[in-house]
Amino acid sequence: MSKKRWVAAAAIMSMVLTVPVGCQGSKSPSMGSKDSSQEDLVVPKNQESTVPAQTAKGGNIAEQVQAPDAFELQFSDESGKIEVEVKARVVVPEADGFRLKTVTSRIFTQEDYDAVNRVLLQGGKLWDRVVDENDPAHGFTKSEIEERIKILKEEKESGESYVDQYGDGKDYDKKIAEFEAMLEAAPETAQIEEIEPKVQFDTKAEENGNPYGNALMGYVTMDGKDYFTVLDNNISPTWRWIYFSTEYSGEGGNYMPVGMEGDNTAHLKTSSAEIEQRAAAAVEEMGLTDFQPCGGEYFASFTEEKGQMVPADYSYGVHFTRVIDGIPVTYTNNDGTTVEDDNASWPYEHIYLAYNDEGLTSFRWTDPYTVTDMSDEYVFLMPFEEIQKIFKEMILKKYSDLAQAGLDLSFHIEEIRLGYMRIMEKGNPTEGTMVPVWDFLGTKVIDHNNTGEAYTDSFGGPYESCLTINAMDGTVIDRDLGY
Repeated sequence: MSKKRWVAAAAIMSMVLTVPVGCQGSKSPSMGSKDSSQEDLVVPKNQESTVPAQTAKGGNIAEQVQAPDAFELQFSDESGKIEVEVKARVVVPEADGFRLKTVTSRIFTQEDYDAVNRVLLQGGKLWDRVVDENDPAHGFTKSEIEERIKILKEEKESGESYVDQYGDGKDYDKKIAEFEAMLEAAPETAQIEEIEPKVQFDTKAEENGNPYGNALMGYVTMDGKDYFTVLDNNISPTWRWIYFSTEYSGEGGNYMPVGMEGDNTAHLKTSSAEIEQRAAAAVEEMGLTDFQPCGGEYFASFTEEKGQMVPADYSYGVHFTRVIDGIPVTYTNNDGTTVEDDNASWPYEHIYLAYNDEGLTSFRWTDPYTVTDMSDEYVFLMPFEEIQKIFKEMILKKYSDLAQAGLDLSFHIEEIRLGYMRIMEKGNPTEGTMVPVWDFLGTKVIDHNNTGEAYTDSFGGPYESCLTINAMDGTVIDRDLGY
């Protein structure tokens, strides 16, 4: 009897029961594919961001950059369409200097899986449901289907309209009939199989007819709760997006960051400081000693109610960033997945752990890499006085196309941070360089007054970088593209 994984069955059920949710809000106009014609807007004085680095002439980082503890500035473009207000603290690493580093992407290893499983999941076994290929119940049990039928009938009796994620009306009777047909064939209990947690990487997996051979997935049960766990090593020269995650599958699952707005609705008894301490201890126990907390925010899972996606549960997540020679890699919201022309993207490395009052809700680690020394010399850093002049010039140039299109933009910069950033050479998503950069972090508000119905987009918070400047030569780096 041919069988298929429960993961596949769950995907089918999810199309019937729930809908995918994007909790990031409206996307910034800078997201998605980019046209190479925009490059001249982000490189001042016709410089290339790959010019050879100069050696530091002496003094530690603070002595080189001569930055104030706080910085204020207010200006606008000639048209008044772009307004910038800077009231920011300035963060400079306490270290002797920056050294250039070579960064090489790597796959997840068996040691990575074993450490995460041991620390976060108490060493639980990996398992999955299996169903017959032609099973009309798709592997779901009678009780699970009965619960869904009950919800649909209650919604129908309440007079609520059934609207899917596309805004299309649906027929309750038809949906109920579909579930009742599934119910007739549903088993009382699910069929379970244990999965060998073997991490592997075969460069010819797809060629050998096994396109998902480098992915390990299933469920791990801990304290009576099921955690959906995925280790995806499907990496290639044209695809660098790999990840390792484990997530509580109850309460809708699929926890996503919602910023600090969850503070008013999460109602967690556990403080964010306690969760940060717990997450940091877990990361250390997993042997990830090169990482440190770099802030946190609320996460939410979502479920469908009356045809709408609503928050089902909240947790607090802690972001972790790599530390190199005592200097953190600056974490931002940009994930580095934007592509230009036909080039492949290379997402940034990132780790987060999220907890609620009951325990772990979500863990995710994306795109690990190795770091090696490129040079023993400390690089030259431009003085902050020059950096702030470049910021004033280039933030207006970078967003001038939006202003010319009739949009009004306002920027509120609350933090200016000097740290490491991994950049890559355009078209080479396998090896990059760790360089020092200044990030101007804050809120970007875009008023769309050039449409029939005006509306406003706001992107902001402690991880929103409005402009990134190479600290060695003053060139502007596009964090979405990674160069």
